[in-house]
Amino acid sequence: MTAMATKLVFVGEMGAGKTTAIRSISDMEPISTEMPISDEAALEAFEDKSHTTVALDYSSIELGDGELLHVYGVPGQAYLDFMWPIVAEGAIGVIVLVSALNPRALPSTLTLLEHFRALAPEACFAVGITCQDREPAFRFTDFRNALSQAGHRLPVMWVDAREASQVDFLVKALLSCRYAEAVA
Repeated sequence: MTAMATKLVFVGEMGAGKTTAIRSISDMEPISTEMPISDEAALEAFEDKSHTTVALDYSSIELGDGELLHVYGVPGQAYLDFMWPIVAEGAIGVIVLVSALNPRALPSTLTLLEHFRALAPEACFAVGITCQDREPAFRFTDFRNALSQAGHRLPVMWVDAREASQVDFLVKALLSCRYAEAVA
């Protein structure tokens, strides 16, 4: 890998766990632009969330060979989507996090995959589903199959964004796909 080819981007709607995931796997304290949520509707929708990212999150992870993987998180709010092309440029991978609590999980994920495939055409993709402990009725197999039927062949797995080992596994699954494609 070259220095230009070591960028990973976490995307997802507000409350999906992007900032939490980045914090859990970072080798350093992440740079974050979290601010208190001022929108009353958002506060009601996310009872346990008082802050949201308003620009981006950034951190790094040292890979086994000593190279750094630069990790970015972008805000999920549509009015902040101007950040997406800036951060996605040159990304080797994009992880879409989606909350099992999101009633629009599938269309939201499909939209994000479409946008980021256009912004980062060379990137590999993976999907992590968060908050499964709070939404046991989420139909994982149906969700995964719908992504596949829409033409998305990518790792899809449950992930607790608070657990470094689970986020690390998701990142490794994405990177494995990346390097499997490079060898093929």
